[in-house]
Amino acid sequence: MEELVKYLAALVALQVRALMEKDDPQPVKPELLLAAAGFTAKEIAGLTGKTVPAVAKAITRARASRTGKRGSAA
Repeated sequence: MEELVKYLAALVALQVRALMEKDDPQPVKPELLLAAAGFTAKEIAGLTGKTVPAVAKAITRARASRTGKRGSAA
């Protein structure tokens, strides 16, 4: 079963890479897609080549953008 999970993660990573390279005016944030699929920020960082803090920030911003919430200016 554990080996199957690894293969599924690899397939998801390939799909995310394709999304990242797609020239789309409203691109899907791969971080949000992976988070919704149950991946942790650490796992997402490993799949996307980004740092864990960068992934966490991207997820937070993407979720806020989808709900229409705006952060306060500092």
